[in-house]
Formats: sequence, structure tokens, C-alpha cells
Amino acid sequence: MGIKEKIKTNIQRNLDQRYFRRLLGIIATRPVLFAYGNTFSSISDKYLNIFSIESIRDAYSGNKPVGFGSIFLPYEFFNAMGVSPLLPEVMAGFTAGLGLSDQTVKKASARWYSQDLCTFHRSASGAVELDLFPRPDFILCTNLACDAAQKSFYHYAVNYNIQNRYYHLDVPYHYNSRSLRYLADQLEKLAEKIGDITGKGVDLDRFAETIELSNEFRKWAVKLNNVRKELLTYPPHFNGLNFILPFHAFPGTQQAVKLYKNIYLELDSFLQKQRKDPDIHKNPPKKILWLHLKPYYRNEISDILENGNCRVVFEEINYVYWPELDPSRPFESLALKMLSHPLRGNISNRTDAIGKMAEEYGVDGAILFTHWGCRQSNGGSRIIKDYLKSRGVPLLVLDGDCVDRANSSTGQIKTRLQGYMEILNCG
Repeated sequence: MGIKEKIKTNIQRNLDQRYFRRLLGIIATRPVLFAYGNTFSSISDKYLNIFSIESIRDAYSGNKPVGFGSIFLPYEFFNAMGVSPLLPEVMAGFTAGLGLSDQTVKKASARWYSQDLCTFHRSASGAVELDLFPRPDFILCTNLACDAAQKSFYHYAVNYNIQNRYYHLDVPYHYNSRSLRYLADQLEKLAEKIGDITGKGVDLDRFAETIELSNEFRKWAVKLNNVRKELLTYPPHFNGLNFILPFHAFPGTQQAVKLYKNIYLELDSFLQKQRKDPDIHKNPPKKILWLHLKPYYRNEISDILENGNCRVVFEEINYVYWPELDPSRPFESLALKMLSHPLRGNISNRTDAIGKMAEEYGVDGAILFTHWGCRQSNGGSRIIKDYLKSRGVPLLVLDGDCVDRANSSTGQIKTRLQGYMEILNCG
């Protein structure tokens, strides 16, 4: 049994927050962390795991204030305020990868959480009920994209008895100068409240530095995405869907800059080798655009696609949708970032973004993984399918569950993927 499997097994046997703290205190030390990082097959995976573990370690350490936040917040805000962010939805993905979701989902069911609730939220709620997460100093949620988050996150506040420190960012449906000012004012007032909680106030110089780092991260993310427009070969086990935590929670940190610079350099070296390989274009893989998320437990989807000569060349969650931000106007900049999100407002915002991705990456097809309980994504699946069909891109709507293995049919997913690859003439 390798080091990763041993850690996973020990966590499954010791489902206790105190054990997590001790374990993170050991594996997040630099010598152990880099030894662990060297067990990964690529630079991308190495730094992804190192920085992810450090981020989670910081949240559990008790050395900094902790804020729970929903996935579509601008985490530059947390990083500028000196707060360790913890994203319950992303942590639910980690619980699935660690084989813990059976226990967290079971706990949520025992506490009468609805079976039709998104299992990211159901699993995270079970983890809160099991007291697996560090206690937050405040909880921040937004209505952007996800309606389940608002209800789940408020329940977390009730659970921790901090209802007076539950905050909600209201993102307007429309994007105009008035809605930009409205959202920027909310962020500015919220910063004052969080500053009172941390006792550090609001440091506008730090906000400016954080925005500058965010712009630097954005630069490398754009360069990386541009490389992928041509890239057909990747490091072993590379999966862009694994980068949801750093893409959302790390902007405004040195870690985000270092991680995305290293991913870019690694993938660019693969591109240079690809350009020198005349055989790569003899039987090129069919290019797939992946929409929404993936199952975070062990599954065969990537192997099935690769064995069928299909390659996911881009993922919707890695799309850089916002412009460069202005460090001198931090709250307006972060409001602009939120209002620029393709999931805000009418579904045409999302289809327009998907259309740009499909065109820029020259995809042969797209797969939308319709995760159980995700109403905002699943509800638009037919509209997205018809939109892509009008552009000559066939879409496979693949039903499943990103967190709860018991809620997905492995056999059906395999059969539908194989049938779809036949339509694309893969092989």
C-alpha cells in the first residue's frame, strides 16, 4: 500500500477533527509535504496537492480566522482580509475522494436533509453535523448560480450558533453600472464587518496587493488556457477538473501564481514536444469540452475516453471569464468579477461562454455531467444541447453524481460514453 492509500485508509478509520488536525500538522510540514509531492507523476499534480494541503492545514490550524464561503465568491476578498477560506462544497469533493462520502451523506440523511438536495451540500452538511470542519468565525454565501448554498450555509450558521455572523452577497440578475455599484457597496460594508471580527480592520494597501497578485494569477491562467488550445498530449493523470480549489480559492495569493506558472511551463514543454512529433497528427484524438464537474471518487470515465482516443481539451470551470482588475478600486473590481460570471443572469450568458470555448478549442463534442440535485446546471441541459447542436457540436448529457457513488450507475455511464464515442467516430 502506497503513502497516499495509507493516509486515505487512516482517515477513514479515524473520522475525527482532532485526528485531521494532527495528521495535517504532520504531512503539511515542508519535508514531509515535498516528499509526498514527489509521489505524484507530474509537476502540476505535485504543486496542486502541496498547496491544497497547506490551504486546508491553515484552516484547521487555529492560527488565523476561518471563513466558510460558497464556491462562486471572489476569494481575493478572504485573502486580503487575512482569513483562511474553507469551501464546504469543495471539501465535499475531497470527502468523496477520500472515501468518506458514504458516512457524511448517511449522517445528513439521519438529520433529515432532503434526498433531492445537491450531494455536494448534503455531504458537506453531514460533515458539519459530524463536526469534521474547523469552527468558522463567519460564514459568507452568495446567490450566484446556486440556490442550495444559501439554505445550507445558513443552516451551518445555526449549527455553529453564529447566525449573527452569517452574511449574504446579493448578486443582481443584470449587469450594469447600477448593479456594479450595488454589489461593490455590499463588499465594502462586508469588509468592515469582517475587519471587526478579525480585529484587524480593513487594509486597502493589502487589498491592492491582493488584486495585483490576482491579476498575475490571471495572466498565467490565460497563458495556460491558450497552450491547451493546441495541446493533445498531457502529463500522466492530468485532469483539469481537479483544479477547482486553486482556481476559485487561491486568486490573490503567491501560491496561485506559482501553481499556474508551473502548470503553464509544464504543459508548454509538452506542446513543444508535440510540435516535433509528426506522428501525433496521424490519428489525433477527438477533442472534448467538459461542462460542469466530475465524479470525485475513483471512476473509469477518463480511462474510457482515453482508450477510445478522446481527450478532454478544456473544462468549463477553468474558463477565465473576468477582465483584469483595478487594484486601486478593489471592491468595484471584485464586484465586476462576480458580475462577469457566465452563470449570472440569463442562461444565454452561459451558452455564449460555452460557444466561445467550443470555437476556441475546436472541439468535436461536449459532455455535460448533470450532477444529482444541481438545479441551475441540469435545468439548462436541453437549452445547452440545442445551442451546441446548432453549432455542429454534439452534446452528451451524462447523468450521475459527483459525490455519492451509490447515486451513479457505473454500467450506464460506461455504455453511454461508448455510444457517444461511436457517434464521434473515435478510435
